[in-house]
Amino acid sequence: MHLGTRGKGGWARRAAVLALVGLGCRAGTCGRAASGPGPLSEAERRALPGTIAFISERAGQKDIWLVKPSGEETQLTKSPEEDDFPAAPAPDGKALLVIATRMVDGFHLEQLRVQPLDGGAPVPLHAPRARARNPSWSPDGRWLVAESDARSFSDLVRLEPKADTEERPLTQVKEGCFEPAVSPDGTEVAFVCSREGDPEIYVMKADGTDERRLTVFHKEDREPRWSPDGKWLAFISNREGRERYYVVRPDGTSLRAVSGEATKLDERELAWSPDSRHVAFVERLPEAKSRLWVAPVEGGAPVALTDGQSRDDAPAWSPDGKHLVFVAERQGDVDLWLMRADGSGQTRLTTAKGPDWLPRWFVPR
Repeated sequence: MHLGTRGKGGWARRAAVLALVGLGCRAGTCGRAASGPGPLSEAERRALPGTIAFISERAGQKDIWLVKPSGEETQLTKSPEEDDFPAAPAPDGKALLVIATRMVDGFHLEQLRVQPLDGGAPVPLHAPRARARNPSWSPDGRWLVAESDARSFSDLVRLEPKADTEERPLTQVKEGCFEPAVSPDGTEVAFVCSREGDPEIYVMKADGTDERRLTVFHKEDREPRWSPDGKWLAFISNREGRERYYVVRPDGTSLRAVSGEATKLDERELAWSPDSRHVAFVERLPEAKSRLWVAPVEGGAPVALTDGQSRDDAPAWSPDGKHLVFVAERQGDVDLWLMRADGSGQTRLTTAKGPDWLPRWFVPR
């Protein structure tokens, strides 16, 4: 996950904080007609499951809000002196991992917190420091893995979601390890490491042992993301001279590009469907525009969901896999939009003045 900000000139000015994560029209043929005859009905929106956490800059700083697909909003965090970024909901659906950032005496500091969804006080997991990002939950919610500079430039640590918890180092590499992703069964962690001079994808057991290298190429391989069923890993690479997503089996076999021949420019913001059968992602286009795509993982033609006439970004699947929420700059502001998984029914969800972005769709408990 990339964290960014937005001025009046363009909303995707990226900062270097990470995560602090046959439909529609065929490739090359997508137009506005793909949005269908009109927006989603109120009845359809009210029937959609779950809640969407997102960043809103309507108050100036970056706060976290919650919105139901029907449009009812609730503010979750309010911190005038810092920016808050939603990382990932807890597996039990009762809390949200938050990356809180602030400037102190000219230094950028980060802190991981567990924010209860009932509005209770956040639980800081450690003191503020320069690097505390990209947290990934274990499937039972009893521990997580994150980047930390507590003992080095950037290594991976395992910690429990408790106040001032002890951190157990999983890597010790001077060149740095980054972007951990815990496997769906909790037995392994995929991550990025630069020990060989360029970022490559590795997998190790959840206790830091039995490390193995998954990619071997002289370009950069980054952003490992497990499919929900644990049978695939997606990652992004510039090995073809542009940023492009690939999928590979956890044993290193069956490597292939996700988009086939459909896209020509840089890709970003991949999201797995809940059933592991599709991935949604973004293709960057000229003039600061972008297009959303969905591709079948087992093969077949990718499908363009939006027409590339505006900036559409950051797709996230509904818990049942039937809809997507995404970020769009279409009506003079940056807002969340909903659509069906085939690209139809594109509907504006948030309308407050100021950018709303980085959606996380989940079912609270």
